[in-house]
Amino acid sequence: MRTNTELHLDKRVYALPLRRELADVLHVLNAQRGRVRTGLDFGFTHAGVSQHLRQLGGYWVTVEPTPARRALVAAALGEEAVFSAGAGGELPFEDKQFDVVVLAHGALPGESEEASAMIRECHRVIKAGGSIILTVEYRKRYGVASALNSSRVVSGAGGSYNEAEIFRLMKDGFDVLGFRTSCRFWVQLVRQWADRRRTDGSRAPSNRWLRVLYAFAYVLDAGLLLTRGYQMTVHARRKGWRGQRSNVLGDGTPVSDALLSDPRREGHRVSLSRFR
Repeated sequence: MRTNTELHLDKRVYALPLRRELADVLHVLNAQRGRVRTGLDFGFTHAGVSQHLRQLGGYWVTVEPTPARRALVAAALGEEAVFSAGAGGELPFEDKQFDVVVLAHGALPGESEEASAMIRECHRVIKAGGSIILTVEYRKRYGVASALNSSRVVSGAGGSYNEAEIFRLMKDGFDVLGFRTSCRFWVQLVRQWADRRRTDGSRAPSNRWLRVLYAFAYVLDAGLLLTRGYQMTVHARRKGWRGQRSNVLGDGTPVSDALLSDPRREGHRVSLSRFR
């Protein structure tokens, strides 16, 4: 089992985009009024990120999209508070359990019924007045880096959104409070190049060489601080669900409500009181 110190030191080998994402998430969490008593993080690619969130205080649990990922993260963290999501992205917790839910970059798919269902599921497990923090790929109207990559989203990035699309996706259950962007032009170019090398069969760059390229790109991006980056972190506060339109069953029950109230799933929901 790896110690907390080893997990902490792993920050030195995070890819720069993940380090920037963690910095933005921590900025939002530290700026919130009141401390986080219960938090959930979903879908980070490195167990050390979950460890950093736990160091903020309060009680945190981690959810991974697959049982295999859950097993790896649980072994790294050395604790039981790691769960896997359901086949449809369901969160295995009772209603209104968390002060904050953090969705990692890549966890939210593109605009679709699946993305809407995930936002609705997060809304279900967040306490009244609680928060959601999520990171998505930011889609610029005229993004040079995206154009150079043939508008191809890097693998594992999930859906890409602009501000208007985020407002539309979250308007029924959340008030969007702010946006932060990172990974500007030069960092994004390195990220796209490394992704193509990994996915087209070419030899992937070593972590050491990639860190050098990212460091150089980060310095070049210093002159672009007034521009938006290609990675966007969103902060929103939960409100009562106000959806006006939804797909319904024959008896008028919304499909999402039918799924969330499926009695076969109720027995698999966890109360955090069992772990604290």
